[in-house]
Amino acid sequence: GHPGTNNAYAVKTSQLYAKIYNDQAVYENSALYQSLSLTDNAELDFSARFSQETKRLLRVTIIELVLSTDMSRHFDIITMVKTKTSSVLSKATLRPSAGVLDSRLSRHASQLQLDSQLNNNAGMDLSDLSAEQLSLIIQFALKVADIGHCMLPLEQHKFWVGNLEKEFFKQGDMEKEAGLPISPLMDRDKPGPTNGSNQAGFFEGIVLPTIG
Repeated sequence: GHPGTNNAYAVKTSQLYAKIYNDQAVYENSALYQSLSLTDNAELDFSARFSQETKRLLRVTIIELVLSTDMSRHFDIITMVKTKTSSVLSKATLRPSAGVLDSRLSRHASQLQLDSQLNNNAGMDLSDLSAEQLSLIIQFALKVADIGHCMLPLEQHKFWVGNLEKEFFKQGDMEKEAGLPISPLMDRDKPGPTNGSNQAGFFEGIVLPTIG
């Protein structure tokens, strides 16, 4: 499983996976290798009945999506999404199938100012998208899901950020013990992720530019 530290820690402590993956997206690559290797087991290979081409495309897609969650690539991906898909998405509206949206989801959609789009009868044909555009949109959706706790009710958001802070401080303790510089927000003697100013900075620097 994930050790609860970040890629930078794996690199600066010269962990095995960092060496194997040449310091690049260490834990994402590790997770991909371990999960995709499960399909080598005939009893676990859910894609056994797929054509070779479908299996290839599935593998490529999974790898693209997981690697896109590496925060070191966050701004590059957001920039690509906005520059390469804006012309298509600006013409698009969302068209839910009957019965898909319950009242709770409709309320959340309204909060995200999507209600006018959800009530529009026009929809976007996915054939309007190139393979690259479709891949970028899926990557973008996954990145939004990654920070989805920021759009939850306050108490639920605080719960998840509190858990993140525990992981951060644990890594900071390990760095301090090893005589390494303590990473930002990971020094338990200083304000961490739950600090109001740090939360505001995260929303202004990451969340709002992503969903805006």
